[in-house]
Amino acid sequence: MIRLAPLPALMLSACATTHSGPDPVERIAYDTNSWGRVVSGWIVGSDGAGTWYERVNNSGQPGPVGPYEVRYHDFDAGDADFAKLQALLSSLPDQAPNPHDCEQFRTDDLYGTLRQTYGATTAEIAYNQGCRDASYQRFMDRLLAADALVAEWGKAAPVSRTERYASNGEPVSE
Repeated sequence: MIRLAPLPALMLSACATTHSGPDPVERIAYDTNSWGRVVSGWIVGSDGAGTWYERVNNSGQPGPVGPYEVRYHDFDAGDADFAKLQALLSSLPDQAPNPHDCEQFRTDDLYGTLRQTYGATTAEIAYNQGCRDASYQRFMDRLLAADALVAEWGKAAPVSRTERYASNGEPVSE
């Protein structure tokens, strides 16, 4: 008798892997959050065109508190730089490490999701920087290198739009 894994288990395992199929990656998205609030993130298409965004607190203080703005920077890094980004992410393990298995965990750290879209499929990898285990930190080093690369592209571009939010995260109309 052949036993099959339950469908939810198969779906979860598919979400935790990187892309290794024949379709090229069409879009990569990355977000960083703290306490349920946006910190920064980006979306880059395979042509290198994308948007990088960051939260800026009105008070100038760090952390996800108080009224804030999200500033967007549109850029065009080109095909070659998209290939660099893809190369950084291609070294991620097929099965992402689970931060809940960490022996050394620091609470209240940054967390987020990397999404790679190819064809009709989007693969997601959730991360939590609070895991301080050496093996998890090697995984995070790859993600943070990709984030730093795209942040460099975004910071070099002017702000293309700004969205304002109240302390509770509700949009503020102009």
